[in-house]
This record gives sequence, C-alpha cells and structure tokens, in this order.
Amino acid sequence: MACGASSMTVESYPDTEAFASATATPSEETGLLRDRRRRHSFQVSRRLSCDYQDADAVFIRVELFLAELERRMQWIEQYRKSHMIGIDASLKRGYATLEAVRDQCSVASGELMGSGKKRAKILVETLEDRYNEALVTKETLEQKAQAGVRLMESFLIELENRAHAVRDRGIYGTLDDGWKAVDSSLVHAREIVDEGMERARRARDTLRENVEEAIRLAQEKRLINYHELPDPWRVNPHIINGYRFTTSKLECVSSVFAYSNEMFNIWSHVIGLVVVLAIAFYFYPLHTNFHLSTKSDIAIAAVFFFAACKCLVCSTIWHTMNSIASQSLMERFACVDYTGISMLVAASIVTTEYTAFYCEPFSRWIYILLTMSLGIGGIILPWHPTFNRHDMAWARVAFYVTLALTGFSPIAQLSYTRGLSWCLYFYSPVVKSITVYFVGALVYASKVPERWKPGFFDYVGGSHNIWHLAVLGGILFHYHAMQDLFAGAFQRAQGECPNLTM
Repeated sequence: MACGASSMTVESYPDTEAFASATATPSEETGLLRDRRRRHSFQVSRRLSCDYQDADAVFIRVELFLAELERRMQWIEQYRKSHMIGIDASLKRGYATLEAVRDQCSVASGELMGSGKKRAKILVETLEDRYNEALVTKETLEQKAQAGVRLMESFLIELENRAHAVRDRGIYGTLDDGWKAVDSSLVHAREIVDEGMERARRARDTLRENVEEAIRLAQEKRLINYHELPDPWRVNPHIINGYRFTTSKLECVSSVFAYSNEMFNIWSHVIGLVVVLAIAFYFYPLHTNFHLSTKSDIAIAAVFFFAACKCLVCSTIWHTMNSIASQSLMERFACVDYTGISMLVAASIVTTEYTAFYCEPFSRWIYILLTMSLGIGGIILPWHPTFNRHDMAWARVAFYVTLALTGFSPIAQLSYTRGLSWCLYFYSPVVKSITVYFVGALVYASKVPERWKPGFFDYVGGSHNIWHLAVLGGILFHYHAMQDLFAGAFQRAQGECPNLTM
C-alpha cells in the first residue's frame, strides 16, 4: 500500500458534552469549548495517512470514516441548531452533502456481506451529484472513494478546528468563518479542476483545428509532410514526406494503388499473404510430412498458417487505414495490427512445443496452454491506450521479444530429460526465423537507417519496410523449421510412442 495522503485525525466527542453545549448559555458555551480545548490533547485519535491500493482496505477505510462521521455530525449539529441558521447557500450545500452521505450510507450498514463496497459506492455517487469536479480525475471506485473521504475529512476537520477556536466574534462568527473557509477551499479546488478542464478543452480545439488544416492540405497536395500531420499521427520524425490524410475510409482503401510512404508496407504484406496462402493450400499438402500427419498435426500446422495470414492481413489493414482523420479509429486499427503479431508469435511457439513433447501429451498441453494464455494477453494488451503511444515503441518491441523468448521455456525440462546437446539440436531449425525476427525488431525500434539520413528513405528502405520483410522472412523460415520439427517428431514417434493414436 502506497502512502501519499495527508494524515487524518479522527476525534471522539462525548455525547454528554455535545448535549451540554447545545443547552448552555453563550458564556457557558465559551467555557465548554475552553475546557474541550484543554482536553483535546488527551482525547483518543486515530491516524489514517495512507492511500490504499487494495480494494478491501479502501472499503474498510470508508467504513471507519462513516462510523466517525455519525459521531462528529451529532456534535456539530448541536451548534447548527442554535448558531448556523444564517449560513449562506453554498455552506448549506456543503453541510447537506455531509448529511446526505451519512443518511444514504446508513441504509447499507445492516448488511453482513459487501456493505463496505456498497457504502463506498453510495458515498461516491452522493458526492458526484454535488462535487463531481473533485472526483472527475479518478477512474476506479476505490480511487473515487479515497478522494471522497479526503474531501469530507478536510471539510470536517476545518469545521471542528474553527469551532474550537472561539474568537472575539463569538461562537456564531467562528462557526460562520469555519464554514466559509472550508467552502472557499472547495471553491478553490473547483477552480483548479476547471482550469485543467479548460486546458484540455483548448488542447482538444487545437487538435481539431490541426486535423482540419491537414485535411485541407491533403486535398490540395494529396500527400503532406510529417510536420503538417496532427500530433497523434506523428510516429516517425525521420520519415518526412509522403503522408496520406483523409476523412473517407473509401479513399484510404483506394490510396493503396497510389504512390505514398505506405505503399511498400501495404504491398509487401499483400504479396506475402498470397505466398503464405499458396504454401498452406498447395505446397504443404504436397510435402511428405502432410501424408504422415495425424489430424492433430495438421491442426497445429493450420493454426500457424492462420496466425501468419492474420498477421499479414492485420498489418495490411493498419497501413491502409492509418491515414484516416479520426484519432479513435486510427488507434483501433493500430491495435488490430498488434493483435496479429501476438497471434503469429504465439502460434510459432506452439509448433515447437507440440513437436518437442510429441510423445508426452501432458507436458505438451501444459506448455501450449501457457503460451496460448500469453498470446491472449498479447491480444488484449494493445487495446490499452498507453501501449499504442509513439514513445512506447521500445515497450512494444520488448513485449514481443519477451513473448518469443517464452518459446524456450521447455529448455530446462528437455535438457534434463534428453540432454543439452539434444535440446540444442532440436531448436537449431528455428534459429534462422528467430534471428530474422529479432534483427527486424531491433531495426524497427532504432528507426535505422532513416535516422541517419531523414527524408532519404521516405518511400523505400526505411526501418518499417525492413521490419515487414523480416516478418515475411520469419514466417517462411519458420515454415521450413516446422517441417524439420515434424519430421524429427515422426521419427521419434516410431521408437518412443509406437502406440500413438493416429
């Protein structure tokens, strides 16, 4: 649990004192408050100074606060009855919020299970109706509940401190000052929130103007340069010219036949898709391994071909549609591209695990299920906004390299059961494909060679072009490696698992 909030002191006030102060004369009240101040340091206090990351801890904190809120509200109400009749409208709204939170949350207090979460939800909903700007930056229920507790705690503490600090103006003036001071702090908080929202609005307006200007320039010149693109579309500052930009999806599709800096990326994977389909439906069925394969063997090969085709299709879709003048659509198409890469990497690993434990079904399916789980994670992760930022290219490369390296997780078991030399012999066919993928990923992340001569590799020869060739080369190399792996598995099957179900 991360500590970050200011400390919070929760005090207990005896009911007898509250009742006595409500019925005392002004001079007696002054004496009561003076006595209370003297006893203040001897009262029991509880400090809550941490922001809790665990949901249950947050809900327990809410429960503790609500329990103390009831006690403290009773104490404050003794003064409210006789001295707070004339408070202004904004203070009444603040006090009404505290009353609403207390009353609404008391409804769920009798439940045995889940009351903490329910009461936290009620607290958040009640505050959102009145002070939504104080919670608007929070995302989860736990974050909003903690922010709400801090907001009301600061309100109560300030009010209580002001109530104790009896001045020349008397109790009424002190309480009135307390309410106004607390409410003014809330007004200041709202002003800060409003200022942030105003900055966000200006940024949104600026982006809209930049998009409109880029559309206008693209209609005039057809292709625009990097600096004329709106900021979210700026990915590689070393590729300067040749950018498309349009509001029409149809124009994005038709532009694949026109010259641009995406033409190589699009057609390299369109042609690659045709090649992979030819291998899957023509050359693979002619291979000797196909006639020796079981239905399970063919299914594993089909998974690889499907993932390879999906990767190439998703890449083609992304590079075709990345010129769309809608940030949300553009980012969704980028996510589609990343999911294709995740499927290809996971499917390639599955072929090695399947053949490595060809005669050991238990180990085989343990590793395959693990890889499939990581692959599913790789399909989900790209939809998080942070993953798709341009400055996160290194993180994307690191994730896919790590995913690929999990394919070597069986090495320890294989080295123990069959020996290190056999293990190295088994993985040798996939060295070519892994090397091609790895080098291509490094080139893509480093933005070489266009980094060395910006503008020279705008249309052909850039790092992304090289990455596309590396992906296609890796698919072809892995296909040949897969055939070698299956051939070795069939040979082992004759001696190690002759009873394998065909």
